[in-house]
Amino acid sequence: MHSMADLAKSHFVNLATRINLIWTKAGHTLACYPALSLLARLVAYVSILTIMLIIVLIIVRCMTYSEDEGNEVEVRATETDQLWPRKALSLLFSYGTCNKDLESGDCGGSSSSDKNSCSEELYDRTVCVICYDEERNCFYVPCGHCATCYVCAQRIFNSENKVCPVCRRFIGKIRKLFAP
Repeated sequence: MHSMADLAKSHFVNLATRINLIWTKAGHTLACYPALSLLARLVAYVSILTIMLIIVLIIVRCMTYSEDEGNEVEVRATETDQLWPRKALSLLFSYGTCNKDLESGDCGGSSSSDKNSCSEELYDRTVCVICYDEERNCFYVPCGHCATCYVCAQRIFNSENKVCPVCRRFIGKIRKLFAP
């Protein structure tokens, strides 16, 4: 049997003959060209990949920086801020198309454009988009749309579909709005 040292020695000799060790012209230095060639290629590949990675990172950073520039408006909400703006609250408390004069049957304004603006405000901001009878008094979670009264919202939530009538997202919960 061969000893372990003999096997290692024969393996080294086979490896040395495969690499083709060459003597330089000076005769005193042993150069291993295939190993150096492999090392040079490896360094070149790593440096090219590093340069490509840096270029990709710069492009991604520029893209995210340009997206952030358009959204410079920063709104900070605190715990003491109202959920509804004052104008919406005034519309909520003045529920109805207009302050009608019972004798004349028209709105407080005299022109027909005032009548149209009153009815547009009613249907745009305060009346349930499903029944047009009750005021909007709830919102959907997670989308946050406030478009229906609580009764209609319950009917939508208990139905088979369970999607918001505005954006068609799945409704997780219904929350009731309480105005001060």
